Amino acid sequence: MKVEIIEPHGLCAGVNAAVAKALSLKNVYCLHELVHNEIVVDELKALGYRFVDSLEEVPEGERVVFSAHGVSPDVRRLAEKRSLKVVDTTCPFVAKVHRAAKAFAGKGLDVVVIGDGRHVEVKGIVGEVGKASVVGSAEEAEKLHLPGKTEIAVVSQTTFDAGEVGRILEVLRRRYRVVSTAEVCTASKDRQEAVRRFDGDALLVLGSANSSNTRRLCEVASCRTFRAGTMDEVRSLDLRGVERLGVTSGASTPERFFDEAVKFLRNVPRHVAIIMDGNGRWATERGKKRGEGHIAGAKKLDEVLGWCAERGIRYLTVYAFSTENWKRPREEVDGLMKLFARMLKSKTGDFVRNRVRFRMIGRRGDLSRSLLKEVERLEKLTASFEREFIAAISYGGRAEIIDAVNRVKGPVTEETFREYLYAPDVPDPDLVIRTSGELRVSNFLLWESAYSEYYFTDALWPDFSEAEFDRALESYARRNRRKGGV
Repeated sequence: MKVEIIEPHGLCAGVNAAVAKALSLKNVYCLHELVHNEIVVDELKALGYRFVDSLEEVPEGERVVFSAHGVSPDVRRLAEKRSLKVVDTTCPFVAKVHRAAKAFAGKGLDVVVIGDGRHVEVKGIVGEVGKASVVGSAEEAEKLHLPGKTEIAVVSQTTFDAGEVGRILEVLRRRYRVVSTAEVCTASKDRQEAVRRFDGDALLVLGSANSSNTRRLCEVASCRTFRAGTMDEVRSLDLRGVERLGVTSGASTPERFFDEAVKFLRNVPRHVAIIMDGNGRWATERGKKRGEGHIAGAKKLDEVLGWCAERGIRYLTVYAFSTENWKRPREEVDGLMKLFARMLKSKTGDFVRNRVRFRMIGRRGDLSRSLLKEVERLEKLTASFEREFIAAISYGGRAEIIDAVNRVKGPVTEETFREYLYAPDVPDPDLVIRTSGELRVSNFLLWESAYSEYYFTDALWPDFSEAEFDRALESYARRNRRKGGV
């Protein structure tokens, strides 16, 4: 299945500003949902937000947030009467419609609002003029009855279907002389037009079911349409038979959710493990000392960490030094240990800034006291971060299994045995990449990689390119991982 991102998508400027302002607050009240998106609402609840349907539910003198959809003057007057501290996140485009409706009413014109009469934004606009007619379709516009009126003013809900707004205006202009600022916001209009242009066989709209702009995107599509508001809903989609899937999102959908969903649909592995082979040969081919190859390999690893972050890969495990590598010349081994120590110190700032957790797997007793101290310092400093970089140092798959067996107490199952491994909470690698043209696993993650997919490349590790990395990911995405099933 080919997954295509439809541009533009996601948060509009007004919603983005509202969310940013709201996330800077804690333990406040919010009148209605800030935006119609369950992910955002859950985040705010975690910050102590209490969502209410009426200002009477807010104790006098407390702080209250007005949502991006806006409120009526009656609500503002009540807030003032109750001495509430108002934080107004009304979208500027919505506020513009409010001002226009109020100005039209001030001139004595009957105001018609195009939109969904149940939507909080429409209720706020109607509240500006005291009395207004609401129409949501061309059919309703045909039935509109304004006795004795020849001239009317028309405004629109900002997230309504731009095409339907045009059809309604056409009917109203045939029946009345229309003064209008009936205009869907640019962000909603552009997203709707992009969906209309998409000619694939299915469309996925990411956003909550109660989001008007999300529903509109589903309605204007000319192909089969799916909607999902959470990753659980994305995972449960039945996309069998879909060859070309377009993905877009409503104007209140967080970009991080969009990115996570696209990565899932494109089948990006959660955990990649790499056997970084070929540093010594790379140096020898260039007439350099083997140590220079390891330095070049360390620089390559730095690049790969960035590639994984960009592609949403949560776990990266690298084979840095095996239990067998201790047999190498003393000078090379000492150089590698010093290189590890320098890397851990120099990368500390990057790990913290990018919120990457560092972990080591392997026989820690083989390391010098100073190197082990550096390892444990960085592990403790980054322990709370979610993305993980796992370095296998003085590591061997057989050694890990033997060490686990020696810690076992009583009978075990496959599931309980993993509790004795070096990193039992880390999921098994989905993809193992080996560089340098060698076609063997070299005692790496023997237990964990039982059902991993493998990708072998002739590139020596310092020459491993981003293009080759993407080829590995593409190869993985095409595979059918049955894991013993059908």
